[in-house]
Amino acid sequence: MSKARDKASEQEALRAIQHRCEAWVQEQDSALIGSMYAAINHGKMLRSRLILAIAAGQFSTYQEPIIDLCAVIELIQCASLLHDDVIDSATSRRNRPSINAQFGDKNAIMLGDVLYANAFVKLCGFSSTIARCVAGSVALLAKGEIEDVAYSKEFQSSLEVYYQILRNKTASLIAASAQAAALLVGLDSSAYQTYGYNLGMAFQIIDDILDITQDEQTLGKPAMNDIRERKSTLPCILLYHKLDSSEQQAFLHAFTRANNEDIAFIKQLLLTYSIIDEAKHIAYEFVQNALHSIASEQNSALESIANALIERTY
Repeated sequence: MSKARDKASEQEALRAIQHRCEAWVQEQDSALIGSMYAAINHGKMLRSRLILAIAAGQFSTYQEPIIDLCAVIELIQCASLLHDDVIDSATSRRNRPSINAQFGDKNAIMLGDVLYANAFVKLCGFSSTIARCVAGSVALLAKGEIEDVAYSKEFQSSLEVYYQILRNKTASLIAASAQAAALLVGLDSSAYQTYGYNLGMAFQIIDDILDITQDEQTLGKPAMNDIRERKSTLPCILLYHKLDSSEQQAFLHAFTRANNEDIAFIKQLLLTYSIIDEAKHIAYEFVQNALHSIASEQNSALESIANALIERTY
């Protein structure tokens, strides 16, 4: 199959996944829930694209269980972002008002709960192994969010803590998506879980970098927002360890206060110490680990996804 046909087939599948999610939400028989869900601006559907890429080599067309698994994962991811936006008091997502900004925090939280519950009902239709894999990742995701909030009260300089939060909050669901897809189509689930884990780690690190390097229009949300929210991301942690004691104090003062002047000061330090390049190199190493884990699978689509991740701009 040509690359053009592969792409067309993927796009058709992604539309089918969106329609499946909409149909499941409509099963709630609630005009309010339907209107809130319709107002969500959905993203790049990375996790579904991973599942489709893993399944593509096994079937000539995407079968119903594959579409269903993708839809389960999309509802879970969507629910987690609804809760994230409330926690972060976010007013926009992907250049559109966030659901909490449009309908209020309580409605956004409850819509997230509806999507989680709906996803778990549909997850019951899969094998217990797949269900445990996905459900376990959601527990880790919630744990990571709690840890993220706990450590946002002040700057935390531990790389170990940072990676632990990343593993739970971001990488767990991506790893579970890849693992569940492999289980569904009879491939080596361990290799694909490792691929997903490393891809998830790289994905979040690139997100941390883009928050610093890109503007609001490109990101679809305010730039330098992580610092405004007192989030200790990889670039800032790397920077902190490059500074001498007096510079560290100046950095901590700026990080804690986080006004426009302070943010400009921190951004200049990041440029001065070439921190962005260092963080990109770490993300690149995770991508290489991901590619190494599936080298014997000869899956060009997954290789393309991993390589494109490093180059993405939003």
